[in-house]
Amino acid sequence: MRKNFLFLLFLLLIVFLSSCISFEKQSPLETKEYLEGMPLILEFARPIIEVEIYEGDKLIYKHDNGIIYELKTNFILHNDVTVKITEFSGNKKYVNVIKKIKPDMQFLLYVGADNDLDTKDTDPLSQKYDYFIDLDIYEIKNSVQKSNINVVVNIISDRYNIDDEIVFISNLNGKYLEYEYSTNEFGFGYELSSASTETLYKFLSDFSISDTIKVLDLWDHGNGWALESKSILSTKAIIQEGNNDRNSFRIRDIKDVLEKYNNNYNFKIDILAFDACNMTSLEIMYEFKDLVDYFIGSVYTVARFGFYYDFFHNLDDNNLVESLVYNIIAKYNYYYTNIYYLDRLSLVGVKLKGFNWSNINNIDNVVGNYDLYKNDGRKYVSEPTDMIDVNNLILSTGENLSNYVTPAIINSVVRIDGIDYHNYSGIGIMFEDIFYNNDNYEDYKALTFYNDFQDWIETTWKSIIKNH
Repeated sequence: MRKNFLFLLFLLLIVFLSSCISFEKQSPLETKEYLEGMPLILEFARPIIEVEIYEGDKLIYKHDNGIIYELKTNFILHNDVTVKITEFSGNKKYVNVIKKIKPDMQFLLYVGADNDLDTKDTDPLSQKYDYFIDLDIYEIKNSVQKSNINVVVNIISDRYNIDDEIVFISNLNGKYLEYEYSTNEFGFGYELSSASTETLYKFLSDFSISDTIKVLDLWDHGNGWALESKSILSTKAIIQEGNNDRNSFRIRDIKDVLEKYNNNYNFKIDILAFDACNMTSLEIMYEFKDLVDYFIGSVYTVARFGFYYDFFHNLDDNNLVESLVYNIIAKYNYYYTNIYYLDRLSLVGVKLKGFNWSNINNIDNVVGNYDLYKNDGRKYVSEPTDMIDVNNLILSTGENLSNYVTPAIINSVVRIDGIDYHNYSGIGIMFEDIFYNNDNYEDYKALTFYNDFQDWIETTWKSIIKNH
């Protein structure tokens, strides 16, 4: 009898203690981990009336204003976080630790679509009638869902026909996530100024992750180094804001942002990509040689549909960086060959450290038979000047420069008047007489490339150009 009484007393004690202590496995918080670079979103299995979020010992957020099943914050955090919650039923309290997961790759897409690119057209692949950047985001979503890596895509869009927005897309261990925010929710204001260096820097500073592969993709119009010497820029430079003469970026502006970013954070953007026209010349690549490791861009005009953003899956886990660079060019070639054929096409991905820049001073001739990337008013041409492919340059040793360029190229495509040039690099160098009576001369002189190779440019290179 006494044994039965003690056993009953023990059971009552267990029930009492269970009502007082809530173990973490009982918590209604369904979010157990988050992907760094994504905003912290909490999901609950049962109604919650109070939430406190701590980063370390610091309380960074508190909700106590009604019942919720989900909490959507605008926090981009970089550590594990502690979440204290109070359940509606019985005011039960729980303490949870949410683990930070570092992504394998972060893709930062900076969109300047506050111009004529924010117009509707029909995509030949998806048959969707939509804005160009929306089509690219649609492609990103499809590819990220198929990815086998933990990837974060951060998109900030300066729009013309709709409200500016920030979009987050990710794949966390096979779980696909996407969220949309107003730019104002992250301190950019409701109307972005995409052609502001402050906006670009804030985007990198607020969203980028230190110890992971990082890609910065600049999406907009582009026109090489045109207007580089001008303090007030017109519509023809990279990141065109507005359809009339308004603000734009020079190459120098982008370079300044990356220098500030590298100096303040002591880590680099791994890949700099230009989904914009006419941004791949030796001169432009030289500007970024110490700031990024890989460079992607086109010597020709990029069609309005831009990159084919179907390149986040089927990557090589053992070499994600170069696998992605290769895939971007391969998908671009596929789209504009099989889906929307272009008679003139170029895109190249280059490992900048693979170049031997000192060889530039040794260039003393060009091959006899070559095709120029011409600035002749036709569609898909190079700007601001005629250019020659750097693989057509000959060194004073008698070697072709291509011997030193080709090993640095991860992948490239060049098509001129319907002919695929497999021996071309897709990297141009100015090959037009800009030295007299040409406004482009002042812009060219504003480049670091000109400053560092001025003696060679004004003697050997000038002579080569004038003799051809």
